[in-house]
Amino acid sequence: MRFRGRTALVTGSSSGIGRATALLFAREGADVVINGRDEKKIAAVVREVEAVGQRALGIRANVGSTAEVQAMVDRAREEFGHLDILVSNAGVFHHQMFLQMTDEEWDEVLNVDLKGTFNSCRAVIESMIAQKWGRIICVTAISGLTGYPNMTHIAAAKTGTHGFAKALAAEVARYGITVNVIAPGLVDTPILANMTEAELANFAKQIPIGRIGKADEIAEACAYLASEQAAYVTGQILNMSGGGLI
Repeated sequence: MRFRGRTALVTGSSSGIGRATALLFAREGADVVINGRDEKKIAAVVREVEAVGQRALGIRANVGSTAEVQAMVDRAREEFGHLDILVSNAGVFHHQMFLQMTDEEWDEVLNVDLKGTFNSCRAVIESMIAQKWGRIICVTAISGLTGYPNMTHIAAAKTGTHGFAKALAAEVARYGITVNVIAPGLVDTPILANMTEAELANFAKQIPIGRIGKADEIAEACAYLASEQAAYVTGQILNMSGGGLI
C-alpha cells in the first residue's frame, strides 16, 4: 500500500473527483479527512472510507474561509496526529457571460478556487516543513491553460492557482515537499448533471480520445503525485484532457 501510515486531507471530497481520490487513498492505506459543504454527502463518503478499513474524519468547511480551514486542519491533526498529503480540489463551477457577471459571482469563484487553495496550503505547510515531508496536489482545469467563453472567472482562478503552485513548489522543495497541479478536461462528475445527453455527446466528439474523462482516472494521477515514486516531480501541471488540449 502506497500510503500506509499517511494522512490525507482532500478538500471537496464529498463527491466527484475528490470522493474518488479519497477512496483510492484509503484503499492504499491512508486515513482521510473528508471535506465539503453537504453534511449528508460527507457522512456517506466517511462510511465508504471506513468500509475499506481506514479511519475517516468528516468536516464541513468552506475553504474560502481562513478560519474554517484552520479549524479543519487543527481538528484533523488532533484526530490523526499529522497531515502528510493535501489534495486541494474544492471548487465551484458556473458559466456566465463576462458582461453579465456580477461581483458576487466573480468573488465566489476566486474565493473558493484560488483563495481556498491558498488557505489550505497555508494551514498545512508549517507541519509539513517540520516533518520534512509533504505532498500537495492542486486540482484545477484546462480552463487555466486556455481560454473558454463565459468562464473568465474560472480561468482566472485556475491560472492563478497554476502560478501559485509553481512558486510554492520552488519555495518548499528543500523541505521534502512537492507541489503539483492536475488540470482535467471534462470529467464525468455531478457537475455535468444539468447537461443533456446530446450536449455530452457533442463534447465527447471534440475530444481526440473520444470520451469524457472518469473521476477515477484523475484520482490515480493524484495518487501518483502523492507517492514516494513522484519524489522528483514538483512544480508541474499535468494536462488530463484526453487530447482536448495539446
